Amino acid sequence: MSRIVFWNVKRKDLTGAVCALAKSTAADVIVLNENMVSGSETLCALRSKVSPEFYIPAFISDKRFHCFCKNRKLDLSEIDSGLFRTSTRKYKLGNQIFLLVLIHGPDIRNYDAESRQSFVQELVRELNFVREDKKIDRLILLGDFNMNPYDRPMNLAAGLNAMMTRSCTAKGSRRHLGKDYEFYYNPMWGLLGDNTKGPAGTVYDTSNQGPYGWSMFDQVILHHTVVPFFQDVEIITEAGEHSFMDKNGHPDAKNASDHFPIIVDFMEK
Repeated sequence: MSRIVFWNVKRKDLTGAVCALAKSTAADVIVLNENMVSGSETLCALRSKVSPEFYIPAFISDKRFHCFCKNRKLDLSEIDSGLFRTSTRKYKLGNQIFLLVLIHGPDIRNYDAESRQSFVQELVRELNFVREDKKIDRLILLGDFNMNPYDRPMNLAAGLNAMMTRSCTAKGSRRHLGKDYEFYYNPMWGLLGDNTKGPAGTVYDTSNQGPYGWSMFDQVILHHTVVPFFQDVEIITEAGEHSFMDKNGHPDAKNASDHFPIIVDFMEK
């Protein structure tokens, strides 16, 4: 099994919490978004407090994502950084090669709905280009999308076409206006709301930018060919002595981040 942790640390020095998270989850890969600490400093801490096997995979640019790995067989080298807000990594799982696409979507405070939909359209074009260029369909999208699973760009056929259940993706694609669009599966639907295990989302905001209260901005979305390898996804609220949750059960923006981290498990076949 391979385990990947993603966390938007919101431009804060959360090195201690990151190390606790890596240790308590036994993660193979740690991906940090908006990390203000240099990659070399974070790596030094991970090596000294968690495992000396951690290393920084080869990258083109580390401005938006810091990636750390402790299993060299997984590779995780960056092979494309076409969009300013994405990083595509080679991800080897057994005899299979996947493309792990790290994503940080435009935020809701500074970009309107049309701008964020435009981003998704550009993202889809980028994904299609990378798939054809690398001759690999097995895409895993991971990151802070700054959108919910139910936002239109996420599930429009011409958008990410991400469905809420595995069975919805079983046919592989759907036809819309004479064109076939391949399905993606978004397991984050299953973690929405208060009748689920853990918190109701990864971000809590009741301002005019957060009309739903809870939002599921941090997500993993899988091309339908990846579904057989997917095991589980979980929202993490604590690690060791570190709690990422405040007294109200919301992300502790004061002492940690305003995003909860998520952890994703894959199994080689």
